[in-house]
Amino acid sequence: MTTILHYEQNAGQLVHQYESLAFEEVHASLLEFLPVPGATILDIGAGSGRDAAWLAARGDDVVAVEPSGAMRNHARTLHPSPRIHWLSDSLPELAQVRRLGLAFDFILLPAVWMHVPPASRARALGKLALVRMGA
Repeated sequence: MTTILHYEQNAGQLVHQYESLAFEEVHASLLEFLPVPGATILDIGAGSGRDAAWLAARGDDVVAVEPSGAMRNHARTLHPSPRIHWLSDSLPELAQVRRLGLAFDFILLPAVWMHVPPASRARALGKLALVRMGA
């Protein structure tokens, strides 16, 4: 997949870019919708780990999904936390996430939807609904 190749080849630069912005800046419009701290959160397209780290620091348990191995490796190094569980997975299937059997209080899906082919989006939405409920 050419999208993942882009992230693999440019991981260092992309991580620097992502880390230059704070969670609160990027997701200001979501703050009021976050569950109370201590939630179980699914971060799909976790990238540099910035968002997963912010959520973990406030006391959430985060499953951080990132299909790019290079991005995931940078993220693990930058944001080591026992509250973050890293997975290599992707939409539309989320097979690894589904195997966990967890229900999620919140799903964060930043800058990912445009990478899901239009023909796969209905299936992806269905999978998101299933993982939200832990099915």
